[in-house]
Amino acid sequence: MSAAILKKVRGRWAIWVAAGAALAGLGFAVPASAAVPPEVIIVDTFATRTVTGAANVFFDFNVPAGSWTAEATLTGRNNTAVASGLACTLLIISESSTNNARTVASLGPNGQLASLSAVTARTVGTSGIVRLSCNATTTSNISVFNVSIMATRVNTLTRVNLG
Repeated sequence: MSAAILKKVRGRWAIWVAAGAALAGLGFAVPASAAVPPEVIIVDTFATRTVTGAANVFFDFNVPAGSWTAEATLTGRNNTAVASGLACTLLIISESSTNNARTVASLGPNGQLASLSAVTARTVGTSGIVRLSCNATTTSNISVFNVSIMATRVNTLTRVNLG
């Protein structure tokens, strides 16, 4: 047989074997993690929101059911002549409870800047909300801008006690 005819026969034989395996329920093994790629939601804004005193400003969005990690970054600018603090909490809120991470930055007076970041994780049963909440720790006037929040759906979350 010539090489071209032999290739054609082998190719047809491979097709018949693959079709028979599919009918028998046999197939290539694909890991479960490969079947569902991670989902990433990125929310950001360059708009400025002003924090005065204990009043909170919120940045939030919905996520569907699943296990999520979230991280947020932002910049704060003190608009007063007195040093102040900016406290921000990143939460993933589910139908029954929340899981959060809190971070505080000190901002010097007269336009001093500070960057903050926070990371948290939670599994939500039906749906949830990722929320970044910020407030000034004194009766100050702080601009919050360059806010970016990224939520990533993961296959599983495992908590390990460090202490």
